[in-house]
Amino acid sequence: MRAVPGIDRWLHGKPAVLFANPTAQSGKAADWIRHARALLDEKAIAHAFTPTEPEGRTIERVREAIDDDGARVLIYMGGDGTFAEVAKGIFASQHANECVMGMLPTGTANDQGKSFGLDSGARALERNVEVISAGETVGCDVGRLVIERDRKEIHKDLFFDSFSVGMGAASLETRNRDRERVGRIPGLGILYRDQLVYAGAILQRLAESYVVDIKFDLECVIDGVVHSFDNLLDVIIKNTKIFGGEWVFDSNIESDDGLFELVPITGRRDFGTKMFGTLRRSPVGIDDLSALGFAHESPTAGARFELTVRANPLPAAQCDGEELPAGDRYRIQVVPRALRLIVPREHVASAIDASGAFPAQS
Repeated sequence: MRAVPGIDRWLHGKPAVLFANPTAQSGKAADWIRHARALLDEKAIAHAFTPTEPEGRTIERVREAIDDDGARVLIYMGGDGTFAEVAKGIFASQHANECVMGMLPTGTANDQGKSFGLDSGARALERNVEVISAGETVGCDVGRLVIERDRKEIHKDLFFDSFSVGMGAASLETRNRDRERVGRIPGLGILYRDQLVYAGAILQRLAESYVVDIKFDLECVIDGVVHSFDNLLDVIIKNTKIFGGEWVFDSNIESDDGLFELVPITGRRDFGTKMFGTLRRSPVGIDDLSALGFAHESPTAGARFELTVRANPLPAAQCDGEELPAGDRYRIQVVPRALRLIVPREHVASAIDASGAFPAQS
């Protein structure tokens, strides 16, 4: 069987490269990788496999695959963290404008995969490989993040899904700690894992808010307009539609509109309203809850954000599910449609250039 014309136009005669962690999901990922490679073979998609590496070294492996080996199709298998590392590797290369990224989501939340109409896990592999073989693409905005503390730059990063400061990031710290503890207890990890661990971490942090003041004040400048918030529990800056695997804060979000949405969580009532009103399968929506008098702070869209945090101690921060050093000032710039993703045909917006040309990075 010859190569599928859809993906062939992106391969440029070089094999795709699949990046995944064979030890993930308690070793199940090794079987999923073999299955995925067999499906890629069935579609005659020439490919190589490279295992992910810890401590961010996957980024360099991706760059080498592009700059040294000539790969132009990079496929990730895993969660949002693996997505981010492969995407960062594309950005680190000298040929980012020529590359496209395929998705085989198998993680916990899988915000990126779900935002683009892909199911996750082993059962979804066949359909997701079909999507890759068709080679339909759409742009994805990227966030450039700079963190400062005491007027000194302490960290720079890229994010593709979300960035947050406050209770959500603190819950991530708790989740990671609890997951490590659970892993030491034989058998418990089978019962208490993935989203259940994260849900438990959120409940711990919410309960803590009744005893310890974890709120913070925020002044943010969005495209030159000042917005001030007092006593926030959390603030989220979102790119793609789905957050935490199940929540949609703004149904109008598009990955390629050049805008991110800032979502403030102003207190426990607003937290509860968002938890239930923006849940994808909730029978009660935000408008219904607002009509009943429940507080709700709406998202604000923009392309440039400057966030100044006032709190002691400084609240935790994260992007794409990875812990970040806490700062007192965060600067975010949206780079429009700087990453190109392979997505289901029905997910390709009509605004995408029919020629398939990659938009220039700014």
